[in-house]
Amino acid sequence: MKQIGLEVFLLFLLLIINGLFSMSEIAIVSARKFRLGQRAANGDSGAEAALRIAESPDHFLSTVQIGITLVGVLSGA
Repeated sequence: MKQIGLEVFLLFLLLIINGLFSMSEIAIVSARKFRLGQRAANGDSGAEAALRIAESPDHFLSTVQIGITLVGVLSGA
């Protein structure tokens, strides 16, 4: 019985991690660069970081896709 509970917990945890990866991908892809630029100009360090990622998203999106794939493989194992 404890084994099943652990497996359910791990699947739930992997589901949450997958959701976080997906949310971050959608947030960067759909972010308005003009608005991020305005907030960055006002001193928002989070907007500055998001703007840097949004201007060159290749590495970020590759990492997110690898994470999503890894979570999918682990949840299927």
